[in-house]
Amino acid sequence: MIPILLFSALLVTQQDTARLTIATAVDRAIATHPSVAAARAQRDVASADIDQARAAWLPMLSLDGAINRFEKPMIVYPLHALDLRNPPTFDRALAQASVGAAYTLLDFGARSSRVHVAERQREAADATLGATEQQLAARTANAYLRVLTTRGILAAEDQRLAALSAEAKRARDRLAAGKSARLDTLRAASELASASADRLTSASNVDIAEHELARLVGVAYETVHQAPLAGVRLSPAANNADATVTRGALTARANSANTDVVAATRRADAAQAAIGSARATMYPQVQAMSAIVDRSNITGRYLAEWQMGVAFSYPIFTGGARTSLIGRAEAAARVSEEQVRAAKLTNAQQLDETQSTLDGSRARVTALEAAVAQSSEVARITQLLRDVGEGTQTDYLIAEANLFRARSSLVQARHAVIAARVELARVLGELSRSWIASSLETLP
Repeated sequence: MIPILLFSALLVTQQDTARLTIATAVDRAIATHPSVAAARAQRDVASADIDQARAAWLPMLSLDGAINRFEKPMIVYPLHALDLRNPPTFDRALAQASVGAAYTLLDFGARSSRVHVAERQREAADATLGATEQQLAARTANAYLRVLTTRGILAAEDQRLAALSAEAKRARDRLAAGKSARLDTLRAASELASASADRLTSASNVDIAEHELARLVGVAYETVHQAPLAGVRLSPAANNADATVTRGALTARANSANTDVVAATRRADAAQAAIGSARATMYPQVQAMSAIVDRSNITGRYLAEWQMGVAFSYPIFTGGARTSLIGRAEAAARVSEEQVRAAKLTNAQQLDETQSTLDGSRARVTALEAAVAQSSEVARITQLLRDVGEGTQTDYLIAEANLFRARSSLVQARHAVIAARVELARVLGELSRSWIASSLETLP
């Protein structure tokens, strides 16, 4: 119930309050889909890693305490001088508490490298979130267009059924009046039955498309099924935006802005920075330390003293662990560089396919618009010829079938153009809420 109420609230905020628009569907999908939520959480993880890495630049404060009981008495307080008149205190139960501070003075760039790695990984997480949102927006737009397409084909089926029903009635009336043969009635009934079967298939396709859209936007199927969808068309600016741009220029734009390529590039930067962090393990580490130590026995008489110093640490033998760590980091960097190349190749392939699909769909729309106009005229003329007895029923039925096919194909082709333009925007890294608002116009 809650998703339905939220969805209804979103509908109310839109100017087009009576229909579901493609912008509303995309907004709803991005706000609720788990893939985007997971990408946002992963970005939060990367942000926390930056804070953790930067914390190494600050001193570390610690509070320690211990109470121990020994088998034999131990000296309670440290000896700072030998005084035979005041022998040291011994006890089997000792307590010690301390407050200490430590700060790394020199680590040969280990902390800087770790911060750099975390910052690049955060940028990669940002790009991955953008890629996830754009992919989901494209999927939702495709699902929305698919619902429009299947509903359009279903409407064309209904038009055809209405025409065939009228023809079947006309054939029956003429048979009853003795003006035609029974064959005309059977032929019309056969065409009507075939069209009815086709309509069932079209209705099933509508059902599948509406279920897919409902899952993406996170609402019940009934909400989408009962909602009228606003028609969509490309704005003139979006339709002609890339008409004069060369394929090479589009490839350059895609490689610089495509979120998948950007994410791979940032991951490669992080892997390169990790090499510096690994190499820093080959050098010593110098730390400054200070503490206040309070010691006592069971009597509770504490004696505190301070201490401070500088510590030098350098592992002499690690069994090749440091060399292996550096080798692993260098190999990971090479992997990341190749992944960047692979992402650019994939992006170029998607750009080629999308551009070809867009060009082909545009040409198909032009051809099908002419086909619908011509088929409508053919159907009208054959109907007139049949009515005056100069044409045949077969010619009329063939003309109606051709008109139906042309109308259905035109609906598919128009939406294919929009879907291809949306995909092109995604490949170019430009698909966003503002792009949808400015490039996709809602039909009245």
